[in-house]
Amino acid sequence: MKVGDLVMYKYDLAHQHLRDHAPVGIVAYIDPEEIGDPEEALVMWNDEDGLANHSTEYLEVISESR
Repeated sequence: MKVGDLVMYKYDLAHQHLRDHAPVGIVAYIDPEEIGDPEEALVMWNDEDGLANHSTEYLEVISESR
C-alpha cells in the first residue's frame, strides 16, 4: 500500500449490506504518527469520516497509484 492508492474497508460487519456503496478513500500518508509503522495509513474518505488513521490490515486496495 502506498500514498495515492484508492482503498476501501476489507470488511465492515456493521454495514455489510452497503458493500456496493461503501466509502472509498485515498491513502494520504503512510506511518502518519511517524513511529516507524509502515502498516498504518492516513486515509481521506469520501464520506463524513474525512481523514482517519487505519491499520492497513483492514484496508483493501481497489486501484493502485502509478
